[in-house]
Amino acid sequence: MSRKKNGVADERYRNRQDTTSPLVKKIRLFLYTTFIGNRIQKSKGTHAYRILDGRRVWFISDMHFDENKILKWCRRPFFRDVIQSNHRIIKNWNDHVGNYDRVYCLGDVGNEHLLQELKGKITVTRGNHDGRQWDTQYILEYRGMKILVIHDPDDPGNDTGWFDGDWIIHGHTHVNSPFIDIRKKRVNVSCEVINFSPISMEDIYTIIQESKNYRANRAVL
Repeated sequence: MSRKKNGVADERYRNRQDTTSPLVKKIRLFLYTTFIGNRIQKSKGTHAYRILDGRRVWFISDMHFDENKILKWCRRPFFRDVIQSNHRIIKNWNDHVGNYDRVYCLGDVGNEHLLQELKGKITVTRGNHDGRQWDTQYILEYRGMKILVIHDPDDPGNDTGWFDGDWIIHGHTHVNSPFIDIRKKRVNVSCEVINFSPISMEDIYTIIQESKNYRANRAVL
């Protein structure tokens, strides 16, 4: 992966374009959904899915690829520059996620061109730093739990008061809220609290079950 010293992708990488025809994309999507995707999760309506294989559905948030400000905010203890931050997240992601797994990235992507470096079928929920108009919320069901997936659960413009389910999986807060909040029933998947690596739905489910015995919030994974 070629990079300039300031961490921004070089011009050759930036100018790389997907030349796949719309017809070929449609055929690929049909084949994936029919023979692979429907074994991982099934649609239950607009922005709603039932997860069938929690080992192949992943969550992560707030990568902030190529954004130098993130070092000052909360990553200086972990990385010397954004190149190192980018590399760690991309490597961890690709070490865990399979080519056809589903990944929910909960916003604040940063340089979205780097999504092309990542394995899996990626669904992005729009964060407050994202320019792309991705969707903002998803409802997931897994092993009897109803889960809201969102970037910032406290954003007044993205009210969650209507949600009558069990837990919320979110990002946005980085290290300013715990990985597991037992009172609010929230799971924070911001990079910094999950070791800069995606976490699976099955692992989240297991930890939620364990949290019934917690006496306090769990700060990090």
